[in-house]
Amino acid sequence: MRKDNEQTEKVYTTLDAYQAGFLALRGFTPKLVDQNGKIVFVFIQSDELLKELAEYNAGALVEASRFAFAIKTLKSQIHSTRRNKENFNGKKRYEV
Repeated sequence: MRKDNEQTEKVYTTLDAYQAGFLALRGFTPKLVDQNGKIVFVFIQSDELLKELAEYNAGALVEASRFAFAIKTLKSQIHSTRRNKENFNGKKRYEV
């Protein structure tokens, strides 16, 4: 049961790594959630986030190298999230 003084945060979720990379590039930090094997990027929704999403959808220009780095960083976080889930579920992990 929710108490009156508790506030729930609105969130924006996406499966799109490029959209998430753009938002990360613009300073928004996603939480990565594994939902049945798919990684979902979860952002705290705000007016600023919605403004940036509108810019992304309108074809915002960004520096290619910074955008590529943001995507690579997210991919690394995706792999880490999946590895942590495997370890949590008791699956054996092989080190290379």
